[in-house]
Amino acid sequence: MKTTYLLLCLLGIGSVSGAGQTKQPQKIGDFIESTSYNEHRRNATRSLQYTPDGDDFVCINGKNRFTRALYGSHTAFRLETSDRPVFAAYTKENPKHICFKLQTSGGTVALDSTEHCESRYTAGRRSYSLSDPAFGGGSLSITTWALPDKEGAIWQFNARNFKEFHPVLLASISEIRNSKLNRNGDMGADPADSFEAPLQPQQLQSFPVQIDGTLYILLENQELRTLTTAEGENLFKKAEAARSETASRIRIETPDPYFNTLGGTLAMAADGIWDGEVWLHGAIGWRMPLSGWRAAYTGDVLGWHDRARTHFNAYAASQVTEVPNTLPHPAQDSALHLARSVKKWGTPQYSNGYICRNPHRNNQMHHYDMNLCYIDELLWHFKWTGDLDYVRQMWPVITRHLAWEKLNYDPDNDGLYDAYACIWASDALYYNSGAVTHSSAYNYRANKTAAQLAEKIGEDPTPYRNEAEKILKAMNERLWLPDKGHWAEYQDFMGHKRVHESAAVWTIYHAIDSETANPFQAYQATRYVDTSIPHIPVTAHGLKENGYATIATTNWLPYSWSINNVAFAEVMHTALSYFQAGRADAGYKLLKSSVLDGMYLGDSPGNFGQISFYDAARGECYRDFGDPIGVASRVLIQGLFGILPDALNQQIILRPGFPDDWDKASVSTPDISYRFTRKEDTDTYHITQRFQTPLHPVLHVNARKEKIRSVKVNGVPTTWQSIESAHGYPLLSIQAEGTSSTTITIEWEGAPLHTLAVQEPDITSNGKLALQIPSGASISQVYDPQSVLANHTVEATAFNAQIKGEPGHHTFFVYTHQGEMDWWQPVNIYIENVRESPSYTDFADIRPEKCRMVDFDRQLNASVTDIYQNEYLSPRSPYTTLQLPTQGIGEWCHPLLSATIDDSELRSLVHHDTFQTSLGIPFRLKEKGNNILFTSLWDNYPDSSTISLSGTASHAYLLMAGSTNHMQCHIANGIIRIHYADGTSQATELINPDNWCPIEQDFYVDGKAFQATAPRPYRLHLRSGKISRDLGKELNITGVYGREIEGGAGILLDIPLDHSKELKGLTLETLSNDVVIGIMGITLQ
Repeated sequence: MKTTYLLLCLLGIGSVSGAGQTKQPQKIGDFIESTSYNEHRRNATRSLQYTPDGDDFVCINGKNRFTRALYGSHTAFRLETSDRPVFAAYTKENPKHICFKLQTSGGTVALDSTEHCESRYTAGRRSYSLSDPAFGGGSLSITTWALPDKEGAIWQFNARNFKEFHPVLLASISEIRNSKLNRNGDMGADPADSFEAPLQPQQLQSFPVQIDGTLYILLENQELRTLTTAEGENLFKKAEAARSETASRIRIETPDPYFNTLGGTLAMAADGIWDGEVWLHGAIGWRMPLSGWRAAYTGDVLGWHDRARTHFNAYAASQVTEVPNTLPHPAQDSALHLARSVKKWGTPQYSNGYICRNPHRNNQMHHYDMNLCYIDELLWHFKWTGDLDYVRQMWPVITRHLAWEKLNYDPDNDGLYDAYACIWASDALYYNSGAVTHSSAYNYRANKTAAQLAEKIGEDPTPYRNEAEKILKAMNERLWLPDKGHWAEYQDFMGHKRVHESAAVWTIYHAIDSETANPFQAYQATRYVDTSIPHIPVTAHGLKENGYATIATTNWLPYSWSINNVAFAEVMHTALSYFQAGRADAGYKLLKSSVLDGMYLGDSPGNFGQISFYDAARGECYRDFGDPIGVASRVLIQGLFGILPDALNQQIILRPGFPDDWDKASVSTPDISYRFTRKEDTDTYHITQRFQTPLHPVLHVNARKEKIRSVKVNGVPTTWQSIESAHGYPLLSIQAEGTSSTTITIEWEGAPLHTLAVQEPDITSNGKLALQIPSGASISQVYDPQSVLANHTVEATAFNAQIKGEPGHHTFFVYTHQGEMDWWQPVNIYIENVRESPSYTDFADIRPEKCRMVDFDRQLNASVTDIYQNEYLSPRSPYTTLQLPTQGIGEWCHPLLSATIDDSELRSLVHHDTFQTSLGIPFRLKEKGNNILFTSLWDNYPDSSTISLSGTASHAYLLMAGSTNHMQCHIANGIIRIHYADGTSQATELINPDNWCPIEQDFYVDGKAFQATAPRPYRLHLRSGKISRDLGKELNITGVYGREIEGGAGILLDIPLDHSKELKGLTLETLSNDVVIGIMGITLQ
């Protein structure tokens, strides 16, 4: 395996800094994130590896080794356990392999090879039940824990029914096979056999010990020794008590056994990322402090408010306070090709308000905007605790942060913020000073909450309230797409200031989570995830249920790390947004899909991993990672169970997100417990609070039926109110007094609520929609935010409409009345694309004898090989930002990236200015000198250029080449306009990935996360002259990341023309920033 050492970005990828840049430009794909230890498992059929049994993950005769870690002492030490009893003890300096054999009258058996092994993972404990013919009817049980207060572990062995003599245990400990671990031996990031014993151990220690009933063995100082029964029982009880105390912090009971394991498992994983001072980036791989990700949400959600405060204090001490901004925008690093900010004190980024990466150290320049997530977690801490003294203490931290964000990312004061490496998907994301939804949403919530805090502590809320209102207004006016029903990813600051409509999941969930959405926006935006984000089925042998699917983070191509992945935290945060939008069934289904994927079908039982098996580039990777632990805490407690504290205002909202068919569920945290039961038409919620001062419970529930017979709080009748919602059910609110114990009972009566349109009908534009209004229901209003209703009528029993609008999925809402209930009901429709389909397939009607080549030699302005040899210096943003490097390829994490374009072989195939393709189409090309007409919004080339045409033709065949990237996906990178002599014209947009491809690489397309139109366009290999619709296969290009086409490739387009009209010219215009688009040849047929 070829490995290139690079300084590492924080998501687990290669990066470069000024101090560590390589002398040679990097080539595409030459990064750590292109390394996968799971290639052999791609598209493999999965099985249900673990099954739930109460609190346990159970496995029979499993195969996974060293995949479930046990944590104890808040250090890097961990005990690696397996599906069978073979172990490894990790310390950075001296990791050890540990195994056992059993000598019986029937022979010697390695305990990881017995005929039968049942293993159980129980939130911090691993236990085994073994049997084998050599045991002669006996059985052996083993239980192991990591020690809670020091680095070490304890095993308990129980031998039963060994009749002839007491079995002898042979214990062995040695060094591990792979002494150089890349990510501390984490799953999917280091070779799977890293913790196996070497074939010839040099440090092997073994000893025999007889098992007479119960035996205890201790690992201490990376050595094994036996314990007396009294010593063993004492340590065993201590370890189990500590484990049980942590695991019992969160207790979940539901009708779904796959969820009942999660409470204790989550608590133990969260404990594994706590180092005594801060929440870490990961428990194993990336075990380091980083404030900028979502791990710290877990502290307050799981009731560790003391730990949360310790964490927040540690990073408050890391905020820069004595470095004023003295250097102006832009402050880009010229050594790193202007891709990112220069590390220099006094620049806008490295000045007062910036929070450094390590706790209690505010003199350390890092790179990411870690402020946004840290502040959001802090603001949630106030919601959980209501501690106004702490608000006053942290107020300067908050105000410095808000001023720093404004200075850096909204310097033009338009109310919309640039995003500078501020979320999980930060590597390879760059917005070039654009107006970005997710960062603007973060800043909206921060300013809105700051205004509320200011009022509480006697500060002036006005500037923060005004800024929040400004952000929300700008988001709605410029980033919300009313005809599409979702937010755009971003709007360009440079060039044509275009809106990039193809949003990632982080755009949707951050906007909803930051409370920028009204109920109608939230519903529509989650429908965008339903219909536009790739869904990947989660299936397995042994999994009786079906219909589960996980999601990719985007639909963007080409692949780059963190741009299009299947990442557990991203999936779970999207599930949280479904719950927040009121779509509990969809949230539950997506959440369970992710739980099944990672914790039961995956190789590590109960794993809160980073990357899914279904991730095309890495496969299953990392365990108990900070981001998914923090998000899982929220989606379970705040999403599924709907516990939403607002201690600042002395109330707590409970908005259960249970599936409709659940008749019971309960949750217990250190702060609150509640139990839901349903018996026929009566729902009961029993709430027990343990907050320092009980909060006023406010229950938000979906109505089940058209009437309410009664609502009682602690047996006393009370009233209910209706809340505006748009998710398809009436949303009711019931308030109670703040007491330690509250019981709310709801008795329903009448008919079930009617749904106007259960299925999504397919309708043509200008077609008719007819919906029957069920008896007992009526409609009084229609809200059509996407303008898809040309006209409509509402009668007593029918809703009729004529449909208009662009093809695709759309939603409108009807205000429904039934019994005592009034609510907005969404109606989803799909408008079919009935535009006349082309009667041709491209390149299906090639007639070489009718082809004539167009001579535009005088307009050729470059050699195709120049494309990445240039410096693209202007125009550039006047503000500090993440942007494309000066060579025109790469991104901030890989600013020295290059690709060599070589057209020497192509030129050698040109004779008399003619290149004859294998398709039969000739193109006029040059053997020497310039051979392409480039256009670009960079000043290096003209924005557009027009080539004269004449005569008539039925087809224009174009040979083109140029650049594109993932930030320009699903948007017209350029446009080709054909002009006719009569003044009319036609246009063809060049869209990545449909008909525009990057010159240096082949798209990875798998029909799952990576989808593209078929058939793929023809591409011309510049080095060989080969033409293929699948150059990847033709050239044996493998992998997901990079997929370098050696020498580069052009693209062939077939544009049908109106042969009855005289041609006048062809104009090529570049529309996207950061790309270069060129024409090498035009042939008219």
